[in-house]
Amino acid sequence: MKKIRLKKIKDKIIFANTVSLVFISFIIILGMTIFLIHTAVKAETKEMDKLVLSAIDKLKNLPSNKLKETYKNYDYADKEYISLAVKKNGTFIYLTNDENNFDFKKFEVNKLETKWDRFVYKRIYTVNNTKYYAIRNFEYMEAHEVLYVMLLMFILITISIIIISKIVAEYVLNPLTNIISQSKEINNHNIDAQLTKTRDDEIGELIDVLNETFKKKEEIIKSQKTFSSDVSHELKTPLAIMKGYLDVLKWGKDDEKLLEEAIENMDIEVKNLERIINTLFLSSNLEKITIKKEIANVKQLFEKIKKDYELLHIERKISVKSNDNVNIFIDKNLISEVLRGLIDNSIKYSVGNIELIAKENEMAEIIVRNYGEGIPEEEKKKLFNRNFQGKNAKKGAGLGLSIIKDIILLNDGEIYLENREDGLDVRMEFKKIEIEE
Repeated sequence: MKKIRLKKIKDKIIFANTVSLVFISFIIILGMTIFLIHTAVKAETKEMDKLVLSAIDKLKNLPSNKLKETYKNYDYADKEYISLAVKKNGTFIYLTNDENNFDFKKFEVNKLETKWDRFVYKRIYTVNNTKYYAIRNFEYMEAHEVLYVMLLMFILITISIIIISKIVAEYVLNPLTNIISQSKEINNHNIDAQLTKTRDDEIGELIDVLNETFKKKEEIIKSQKTFSSDVSHELKTPLAIMKGYLDVLKWGKDDEKLLEEAIENMDIEVKNLERIINTLFLSSNLEKITIKKEIANVKQLFEKIKKDYELLHIERKISVKSNDNVNIFIDKNLISEVLRGLIDNSIKYSVGNIELIAKENEMAEIIVRNYGEGIPEEEKKKLFNRNFQGKNAKKGAGLGLSIIKDIILLNDGEIYLENREDGLDVRMEFKKIEIEE
């Protein structure tokens, strides 16, 4: 289908170029032809005036009965192409054998008539109150020759324009045909392939853009496969645990201790499922979420997060280090998700306690500090890309830092990863809010 469209584009280019250039050529050639013929005819009519006036000078003082005989004996150039009559005392006297030519009595003004095969010049000369009617028929063969030459030039120019337009159109559009062909091959078979760049013009730039698009498409497809696999793995574990405890409840429902343990662990797994679902929701709908900002006390936010994790009975200790007066203007629910995500990552990738730190300088700073190996410098910027998995990454959805950064930006903040000798600080900066007491 696309090849057919390209053919139509090529035909349109050829047609448009041909019509426009042929029209311009036609106007130029027509103008030249008219100018040349007009110049030649003007010269001929001036010559006629000179010849006729010389003849009239011989006739002007003669009586009517002597006019025809005298004119017949008077010889001058191109006499055979000129018809002459005299209107004297109300009587027409035909000096040439034109008694049947009624054109003499029909014209009262000077004019030049154009016929297909000749030009006719009609002129009235008045001398001594006597009117002399002259008609000159001249074929002017040069006009036909000019027309033939101009017509031949027009045909040759038209053919040249069509050929040149076809060559130019093919030169411009053939690379597009190759791009389409290679793009289909890439889409159908080899997503890793790249289009061949053979030119450095706009077509070359288009190939660069398409190659970059295919590269991103390849990355997205691979990341989606990884993402789907990771999500399946994340969901499979809590579901399997819940199914196991449901089986336990079937045969151990009369054991209060076992019942309590099963319900408690199922509740934990339900929270894990909620966390995974919330992560997926934030990933796909973050741009649609309405931000509801309010002034939040960071220390109170930390304490609430700490209490939530204590209910989960995690092995790590979470400590809060914050002044009472650090306040920021944020969406508390979203920032709470950020803190949970960072704590989960700390639990997964570090050892030792986790510290939640807040302090004020020019900005309000929030730090989630963990102890471990840190992050390789070459991975620090890439970790904020969606679906990127570092070399030390463990099985998981792989969305954390990408979503976290988006949420921070939505709340007018900035986020940084800073390695320490004994671990990693995830530092967030927000505008501080002063509250008057």
